[in-house]
Amino acid sequence: MCDTLGILKEHAAYFAKNSDRSPNEAQVIEFYSAKPHKTASKLKATYIELEQIEQTNAVLLSRPVWMWGAEMGVNEHGVCIGNEAVFTKGAYSKTGLTGMDLVRLALERADSAYNALNTILELLEKFGQGGNCGYDKKFFYDNSFLIMDRSDLYVLETAGRNWVYKKSKAASISNRLSIGSDGTKYSNGQVDFAAHYSDPLFTHFSGSKSRLAQTGCALKTAHDAASLFEALRTHTPENKAPLTAASLNSPCMHFGGLVGDHTTSSMVVELGSSIKLFLTGSSTPCISLFKPYELLNPVVPPVFAQGDAEAEQYWREREQFHRSLIGKVLPKEFYEERDVLESRWLKAAKNADSNEMHKLSLRAFEEETCFYARWKKHKPQDGKASKRFLKNWEKKNTAFYAPSEAKYNLNEEAE
Repeated sequence: MCDTLGILKEHAAYFAKNSDRSPNEAQVIEFYSAKPHKTASKLKATYIELEQIEQTNAVLLSRPVWMWGAEMGVNEHGVCIGNEAVFTKGAYSKTGLTGMDLVRLALERADSAYNALNTILELLEKFGQGGNCGYDKKFFYDNSFLIMDRSDLYVLETAGRNWVYKKSKAASISNRLSIGSDGTKYSNGQVDFAAHYSDPLFTHFSGSKSRLAQTGCALKTAHDAASLFEALRTHTPENKAPLTAASLNSPCMHFGGLVGDHTTSSMVVELGSSIKLFLTGSSTPCISLFKPYELLNPVVPPVFAQGDAEAEQYWREREQFHRSLIGKVLPKEFYEERDVLESRWLKAAKNADSNEMHKLSLRAFEEETCFYARWKKHKPQDGKASKRFLKNWEKKNTAFYAPSEAKYNLNEEAE
């Protein structure tokens, strides 16, 4: 489950996404340098092998630790992509490229949103999509994508090898097909794509109708990175204490019910004269901090070099703070301090050059560390959490804190 937003403005373009996954699945932020590759070399995606290209772009990816592909990311050319699980009629393929593989492949290979769109379509036609995408459960689905750069934005929706895309100036997507007969181009002729291919039952229980309505409203007023932080932190009006109740229907998703995942990573990208990112590198954006980073600068947490084991440790340390707050209610002072820090970082980032941005990233990391150190000492009051909510989290915590956490084995053959 996820929510993705994109908007093209005169002064800049903005991309934002919450990645909603299993609460126990760490998601790391990694930078991959541009790289030449040997002619006729191969790469191993999550499940299948395919031909590598001669030169890949520099990319920043938010990647579930056990998968090759990425939930979201941006490349050196300012191409941003996020994908969503969508629920369609018919059987899902047991192998193929995952939606996250397609995100990474397009970012590595394309220099514009239009070329990224066509890269995905070409790979989809050649290899199909499929494979289990669950971390601690079996979870199969098709995918939709929001693909954008500084000048173009496309929503691409798929059902197996069938697809439709729609060009727009602003859009949000969630876990449902949303393009009807108003698409820009179709794989098999114009049709009400959403009505024709949607699985109504799974789409309904995904909670995506409510979340898409909320992000759609946010698009109407979003004008900068700060307003997108707010959009990604949105809870339904009745959810006054989000750490005490499940929130499948909120863009800031909280686990705890019979169905639903948890927001495990959040990203906002500002595409101006440079590419500036604001990243949580952790779950639960309502209690996390969006730290500034400029693409191509030296890595600073929450951004790590490819393969750095500290990336997962960073995520897990902040997750331990979140777990300590399950069923609790934080005082308003916590959120006020969070907002003051982010406001300072945003102000400093506004006209900063690359060197100033690097110094700001270092400062933000230090200030975040101090912020959590202070609040770990605080004893928040108990909220009115249900026994079922607490029991569901107890089961997740048992696995999370186990010496060898139970999870899906990548070497296990997809069923």
